[in-house]
Amino acid sequence: MARLGSLLLKGAGALLLAFVVLGVIATVVGIVLSLVATVVTAVVTLAMLAVVVLAVVGLVSLLRDGGGGDDLEAAYGSDGARSTDDPEERLRSQYVDGELSDAEFERELDRVLEDGRGRTDGLESRRLRDSTTTTDRSRLWDR
Repeated sequence: MARLGSLLLKGAGALLLAFVVLGVIATVVGIVLSLVATVVTAVVTLAMLAVVVLAVVGLVSLLRDGGGGDDLEAAYGSDGARSTDDPEERLRSQYVDGELSDAEFERELDRVLEDGRGRTDGLESRRLRDSTTTTDRSRLWDR
């Protein structure tokens, strides 16, 4: 009978030890999860604060500029299409949009540049220089 009592006492001790070990493990896991939850909460809070700050900055800039939509409406008009007064820019936008073929674009661009209403941002001088260079080359070949 003494052996049975000793065996029961050892079994109860092992069970108590298992409960203590499991309790320590559960406590450590709980602490780690609590730290992770705290970090996630802090990150989400900072992200929300950043969104609010950006919204306030955007609102202040809109109010300070007086609405902000005037520039877009002036550039694109009320129908949303880009409005340009410069004929050369209008031709470029039509060419980019695919409304003009290469030949039509070149013909219209020459017409606009010859009228003198368009900008000549070096295009005409470049053509003159190229034609002069071509004539100079042909003269050199003739020698």
